[in-house]
Amino acid sequence: MKLDFIDEPELEFGNLGRHVDIRRGLQAYGPLDATSGAPRRIRLGIVGTQQTIDDVVRWLDHCSKGIQGKKDNKQPNLFPAFPGFGDDSPFRAGFEIDPACCRVLPARELRAIAAQTDYGALIRGVELLASEIRAVSEEGRPAVVLVALPPELLGLEDGKDEESEKPGLEPIALPCGERDEVTFGSDLDLHHMLKAEVMKFGQPIQLILPSTYSPGVKAHAPKLDGKRQLQDEATRAWNLHTALYYKANYRPWRIVRNAAQLKTCFVGVSFYRSLDRANLMTSMAQVYDERGEGVIVRGKPVQLKKDDRVPHLSHEDAAALMSHALREYRLHHKHAPARVVLHKSSSFSPVELSGFNEAVDESEVEASDFLVVGRGNTRLYRDGAYPPLRGTMLSLDARHHILYTRGSVPYYATYPGMYVPRTLKFQIAQGQESPRHLAEEILALTKLNWNNTQFDGGEPITMRVAFNVGKVLKYVGAASAVQPKYSFYM
Repeated sequence: MKLDFIDEPELEFGNLGRHVDIRRGLQAYGPLDATSGAPRRIRLGIVGTQQTIDDVVRWLDHCSKGIQGKKDNKQPNLFPAFPGFGDDSPFRAGFEIDPACCRVLPARELRAIAAQTDYGALIRGVELLASEIRAVSEEGRPAVVLVALPPELLGLEDGKDEESEKPGLEPIALPCGERDEVTFGSDLDLHHMLKAEVMKFGQPIQLILPSTYSPGVKAHAPKLDGKRQLQDEATRAWNLHTALYYKANYRPWRIVRNAAQLKTCFVGVSFYRSLDRANLMTSMAQVYDERGEGVIVRGKPVQLKKDDRVPHLSHEDAAALMSHALREYRLHHKHAPARVVLHKSSSFSPVELSGFNEAVDESEVEASDFLVVGRGNTRLYRDGAYPPLRGTMLSLDARHHILYTRGSVPYYATYPGMYVPRTLKFQIAQGQESPRHLAEEILALTKLNWNNTQFDGGEPITMRVAFNVGKVLKYVGAASAVQPKYSFYM
């Protein structure tokens, strides 16, 4: 066994400025694609009740002037002030909200939904929201439509504490006011169903909860295993505005690429179960390069074998999936990558390796690295009360490695988590680069999370995107087209 440590990767912002921290980098240098010309105008649409629309507009105006950092803050780097969003802000961009792009949900419809059963309320709620989003999109074609969910679609219970905190669980990230699971007590999910339903309109949306913009409002979260802790106001503003900037098709930052290294295409492959639970499907997120731009590809059904419960692709499907990814990369960049890195959520079978390699060879890609990436159960301990540092790497042997993508962060002067962090494990199924270099890439890829400006993400974007895309795609019909950009799924 060998213990190693990887320094926090830098990110690149406007004017080639670099910093390890997302928020400090944006504040000092502006977004990656910021221009010296006229400030950008980002058109927003809003769907909600008159009250939630008014509250959202009021809060966005409040944010535009800047928000102080967390009070009594002992970690100023973890909870910095929000610098505002407007012509003179570091973003060099402002929002435009046309009244014609604001749609008020009918009170009569909401009362009817509130009177229905959980399942009926969910289905009708998605239909109502989707119809209003479509009307906004057709009327003014905004860059993003904010969906200010009313209490009738959330089951808000003011004054009641949510489910008690349970020890030993992983923290659940709740960036930008969006929930991982917005439910009505069933396996169906409002967030994912709505994203799938409006995909046909080609309109990016952003769900926003009342607790994001209205102080004192608590959202009941029936499927969370721990207590939801609301982020401070400045952090909520950072996360929401950065997500909206990205969904408007702009790029806030990118990872730094060494000019001496081969230009690399990163691919993530994971599996999700169809809504009827009859089939496993393949979900793939294809990330172009250090900018984090990707194309979403939906694969074919995968059948589990009786003697092997791990999902695997056939030779033909593996080759087709990789060929599609490389073809999309070439269309975007006008040339093929020199190297491809594949992160997969399950082990590689010999048949899969053969199919992936066939596609790589046919595309004349010079180098390839195939990794199995997932959460690990191995933990390390250090003196004191804090967990190991983010970037700590333990090599068990030449192929099996453990990496702390979450942990104590010197820049934050603390461990910014609620529970004991789990490690990320990666196994080299086929590789040409050193394990340390592969770990450096994984750590850098954890910082391409457009929903969260706290940089210590637990998973690389390759796996996060593939997993999140599967949550939405299971609600999209097999014959329906899927949007290629991640902004339609996040």
